[in-house]
Amino acid sequence: MDFRAIPGDGRAMRSTFSKLDRAELRRDCRRVIPIFDVIVECELFRSIDWSMGGVQLDGVCEGVRVGSAVDGWIALPDMRKAFAFSGRIVRTDPDTGNTVLRFDEVEAEMAEVLDRAVAARLH
Repeated sequence: MDFRAIPGDGRAMRSTFSKLDRAELRRDCRRVIPIFDVIVECELFRSIDWSMGGVQLDGVCEGVRVGSAVDGWIALPDMRKAFAFSGRIVRTDPDTGNTVLRFDEVEAEMAEVLDRAVAARLH
């Protein structure tokens, strides 16, 4: 017996559906490990999650408005070297006490550290 798809009038129930997922709209996937130490405008934070494009911090950058340009340093806690970056504050959440910042420029060596951290999690 041969089963063939019979084109309908489009009124039949679809067997699949698509759900809009904000995570799929991201250019870079968010990671929670490793946790980084991040200095922004002379304040020390820990990363909650991060991607190649930015980082969510465990605190609010006091006195820095959303959209403001910032400079900072990022490092793994057990590393002796920190890497410079520049970025912008994307949002702050007073309910959770978190700040999200986007990287505008990062040192090439920092990009390699992030790449290695992503690769290590894939293995």
